[in-house]
Amino acid sequence: MSKKEIVTLKNELVPKFVLESSMQKGNITFESLEPFPKSYDFIQLTQKLKEILGKLSKKKKNSTNKNKAPIKPEPENKSIDWTMQLAVINYLRRLLKYEKEIFDQTFYGLKMYENILEFFNSIRSILAQNALILFNEVFSHFVPEVDEKNQKAPVINLIKLAIPSLILKATTSQSFVRNEAKTCLETMVSNMKYNDTLLILLQIMNTQKIADFELAYTLSIKLIKNLGKEFLVNTKQFGNIINALGNVYKNNKNDLYKRRCKTILGTFEEVMTKDEFQKRFEKCSKIEKEKINEINETKTQANTKKEIHHLRLKSKDGNKSCDRPKTTCNTKNNLKKEINIKLVNTKAEQKENCDNVNQAKAQKV
Repeated sequence: MSKKEIVTLKNELVPKFVLESSMQKGNITFESLEPFPKSYDFIQLTQKLKEILGKLSKKKKNSTNKNKAPIKPEPENKSIDWTMQLAVINYLRRLLKYEKEIFDQTFYGLKMYENILEFFNSIRSILAQNALILFNEVFSHFVPEVDEKNQKAPVINLIKLAIPSLILKATTSQSFVRNEAKTCLETMVSNMKYNDTLLILLQIMNTQKIADFELAYTLSIKLIKNLGKEFLVNTKQFGNIINALGNVYKNNKNDLYKRRCKTILGTFEEVMTKDEFQKRFEKCSKIEKEKINEINETKTQANTKKEIHHLRLKSKDGNKSCDRPKTTCNTKNNLKKEINIKLVNTKAEQKENCDNVNQAKAQKV
């Protein structure tokens, strides 16, 4: 027998891998994901996942290539594409739950996370939602390395690619996709305690989109508190973080940006204590020191009318804000009636007083 015949024989004997129909559904709960059976062929599984993602990337290359004539796609059922994509997501979730080592090899080693990130912008909102669910589970089951030397490059690359996409989805998408993206960001801030996470959030704060800026700001505050004193005191990238904050302040003239920078700086001093912050600050370069001194010394402009109005409504203790009760049409009409009645009463009283005075004069005469 020739080599080709032996290879074909082997391929016929080895059973072909078939995707489970249960894995081609959306919004499967993490608890309902079942373990893999014994003697499961994970090699064929990874090959199948690579094949599905490979086909998608080829289609994308063909569509973006303008010089060459467009290649006609093979006739296939359109529903298979996105259900197969759902299967990729669900199999990765299943590997994350039961086969962590194989998951790391496929998700990080083969850089499948880059393909999953593309699903965020899918026309199928269910596909985008399930891709966000996968990322949320990845962040929630991730144990970060405290030592900066042990931080793995693929994980940092994942963070750098994911944060801008997640913030975009959290501010511009449909409600259920937007909520999923916000949940994903909250989980990331809680678990991904890396310098790069904070640096990227501070870089995003340079945007002119207020929604993106405010979200990046709130996440930065939470992350600084989650990082804690020990991490911030010992980190080697403290100067880079301070420099990134200074750039946000310097590049934006809007008073809102300046106030937010001051708050972040105050959060650093609060978490690290002023003494520890001052020690680290002294080791910074001249440029970094100038930027921080500028933030400290600057005087922000007066609050806007809306902010003043909100401040006036605050209670004396400063913790709770007194919301002004909404007046309905009925209550307004009742108030008007009461005012009119009072006016009428005052006029009647004036007439009575005048009549009494006139009677008194007449009696004297």
